[in-house]
Amino acid sequence: MKTFDLHVIDIVQNSIRAKADEIKIEMEDSQKKDLFSITITDNGCGMPKEMLDAINSSFFTTRTTRKIGMGIALLKYHSQICNGHFHLKSELGVGTEIYADYQRSHIDMQPKGDLAGCLSDFICQYQNINFIVKYITDENTFEVSSRDIKDVFENMDLNNYKIISTVKELIAENINQ
Repeated sequence: MKTFDLHVIDIVQNSIRAKADEIKIEMEDSQKKDLFSITITDNGCGMPKEMLDAINSSFFTTRTTRKIGMGIALLKYHSQICNGHFHLKSELGVGTEIYADYQRSHIDMQPKGDLAGCLSDFICQYQNINFIVKYITDENTFEVSSRDIKDVFENMDLNNYKIISTVKELIAENINQ
């Protein structure tokens, strides 16, 4: 994965497949701490310990369309080569949390990519899931949720180009400072 937004897309897709109806995406982008981190938490079906062990030790997948899974392994790899940390915890019937952090100034730190685009697409296209996005910088904290967006647009169908563009612009203004 060449950009960080692709990791977000992959992990969130895992949460969607796990039948989560609430997905929290929290990122910290701190120049002072020389840190970029992400935590994605869902209330999906969770995973048994055996599956967690397999995921942490190899390119594991539950999908039948291919034999190996690269998403979590690549997230972990990119974090570790950037002097970061990674952890994955999950409880069957409760949900899953994935955390990765990076030394922000590390030469191998991936570009962020189109974070605003991927986040706005999730919020607007998966209207039965409440996405909670929190972006923390040294100067401020931005937080928005699907519920907030639905309230602003008075429960209109969010899967509309103009609304998606507006939500993307809102997110971009607040995370690309």
